[in-house]
Amino acid sequence: MSQVTRYLTFWAMATALMFAVVVASLAVYVDMEMHADHAQRQRYDSLLLANELWHSSESLTKMARSYLVTGDPRYKKLFHEILDIRDGRKPWTRNSLYAWDLAVYGDKLQQDQNVQAVPLLELVQKAAFDENETRLLEIAKKNSDELARTELEAMRLFDSAGPSAPEIRQKALDMLLSPAYNQAKLAILQPISQFNSSMDARTAAAVKHSLDMAFLFRLIFVVVGLIWLYMLWRSYQSLRSLLGASPAVVHEQISRLGRGDFTHPPQQVNADDNTVIAWICQTRRKLNEMSQAQARVEQQIRKRSEELERSEAHLKSIIDLSPVPKMLFDSRGKITGMNAAFTRCFGYTPEDLPTLDAWQSRAYPDPAYRKWVMETCQKHHAASMRNDDPFQPIEFRIVSKDGSIRTAITEAVSIAHKTDGNITLAVFHDITDLRNTELQLREAKERLEAAASAGIVGIWDWDVVNNRLVWDKVMYQLYGTREEDFGGAYEAWSSALHPEDREFAEREIQAALKGEREYTPEFRVIWPDGSVHYLKAMSHTTFDPDGKPLRIVGVNYDLTEQKHIQQELDKMAFYDRLTNLPNRRLFEDRLHQAIALAQREQRKVSLLFIDLDKETPNKYAHGATHSLA
Repeated sequence: MSQVTRYLTFWAMATALMFAVVVASLAVYVDMEMHADHAQRQRYDSLLLANELWHSSESLTKMARSYLVTGDPRYKKLFHEILDIRDGRKPWTRNSLYAWDLAVYGDKLQQDQNVQAVPLLELVQKAAFDENETRLLEIAKKNSDELARTELEAMRLFDSAGPSAPEIRQKALDMLLSPAYNQAKLAILQPISQFNSSMDARTAAAVKHSLDMAFLFRLIFVVVGLIWLYMLWRSYQSLRSLLGASPAVVHEQISRLGRGDFTHPPQQVNADDNTVIAWICQTRRKLNEMSQAQARVEQQIRKRSEELERSEAHLKSIIDLSPVPKMLFDSRGKITGMNAAFTRCFGYTPEDLPTLDAWQSRAYPDPAYRKWVMETCQKHHAASMRNDDPFQPIEFRIVSKDGSIRTAITEAVSIAHKTDGNITLAVFHDITDLRNTELQLREAKERLEAAASAGIVGIWDWDVVNNRLVWDKVMYQLYGTREEDFGGAYEAWSSALHPEDREFAEREIQAALKGEREYTPEFRVIWPDGSVHYLKAMSHTTFDPDGKPLRIVGVNYDLTEQKHIQQELDKMAFYDRLTNLPNRRLFEDRLHQAIALAQREQRKVSLLFIDLDKETPNKYAHGATHSLA
């Protein structure tokens, strides 16, 4: 391989050297062409300057003679215009070779304001002629200036003569037609002619030299170019031997590598082949093996990711469907989610609470209480992190969106997330109804001294979707059963109801599931020993966004003792203590109820009165008749 590399390096260096020679010969050829163009341009500029000098002199003669013949002041004015432009007092006119002739016939002079006023002699000196050529033009300019003075003298002589002196005007005209004047014109033309001859010879020689050199280097360029093409061909052959295939094939293989296509069958090469195409084929084989291994790993990762996504979706469903209010927030304090129970419980929507600070400022508007809440949460969180224990529940008073105050037990747990890092799940157990129930029980206990022992409250939670009923220990006491004997479903609770109250209790349950009202009935249950007990229920129903019931959470407390007392009081009020028969008060109560029912339903009621001892006054019959009337 080292020999091939040295061979390829030699041809590459030789090709580069020949390329440099080609470039150099091309540069010299271009330079010679530029020299020829420059010589041609210099010759053209010199002829323009010589013609400008001669033409301005001729124009001065025309203007002076025309003025002496016609006396028209326009010619005198044009004469001075020509002198001012030639001496650099005014800018040159456009197309100056014909501008003066056109002006004679009435055309207006158009001076180029973009051209700076420069004396003609200064332009001659800047034209980079040789010394002799510059001297000839200077002599011509000097002779022209002397002739212009003669012309000015003739015009002044003409102006001094009046109309009555034609001989003086003729004398002025003879000054511009005399042999001396012609000799002066010849003194201007001869140097210009010599200048043109010298410039033609010099520029022709320069052009010929440039063209000869250009032809020589053009020939060198062609010869070196052919040699360079030969060396390029040899370099291509050397490159092909090094690559082991044509550049197109190598390019195709490299393109497949660049696109990540490693499965295309590689070109067949010998085992001892040490070319570039062989290296590419070996690389493609290795990359193909690595790609297959990577595909297997990615499939495993994809499978794990799908499992994780399903797990997250399951967790999100649990959170969303949970009847317990829950809120998610990340480590930056941004609230990332809240379930429907949270909105139902506290009234806040995700738009109301974008951050944890917004939640704290609205849920705990009192600054002192909010400070205590934050300090307590931080202390519990630090203890949880320090001891690696669960977050201890805390009871807070939370201000809902509508201004009502809810009491909730708050818990928190940290959950790892694949994109947001660790997020915190805060759970709020709303115990407002429980606290209200406890308050009612305490008030009932104060009012009914005999029912003090019946103030036990049992908590129950019915998952409507899964038909799972969860009781606490007090509930089992209220129903006189054991936990292992309870089925944990709605049917198990329904079977414990008194047959006469079962339809009413189930009707109230259905009303709560439809959202018509909360479930707050009083009903009787039959214990396994056959005893009948009175219970009072208070509950709260949780619905999903579609209005379907999810969960009912409530409490039960025992009214048996209170009912017994009430029954005893009713019995004492409506029954005779001696005979245990209904007394007059019970009769009046039942009669008033019957009359009220008859009036409400637009029906009639009849009263049968039997006088046994002929002493009881007929007040009831009269009262019934009066009521029906």
